[in-house]
Amino acid sequence: MPSIEIQVLEGVFSDDEKARVIKGVTAGFADVAGQAMGQNTSVRIVELKSGAWGYAGAVLTTEDGLAIKARG
Repeated sequence: MPSIEIQVLEGVFSDDEKARVIKGVTAGFADVAGQAMGQNTSVRIVELKSGAWGYAGAVLTTEDGLAIKARG
């Protein structure tokens, strides 16, 4: 059934935050697609190594991710 993948930089989110994201994304999808579909939805968080992600030609690090997160 539905499969949702979220990619983040390693070390930016705690295990608790990742669990909350998984639950929240699943609930949001179920709100749109229906509860039966939500109960059959797979959500994965894939952590990429610091420096293995680029945006607009700039290499992003865990420190960059933490700085963005700190802005709220």
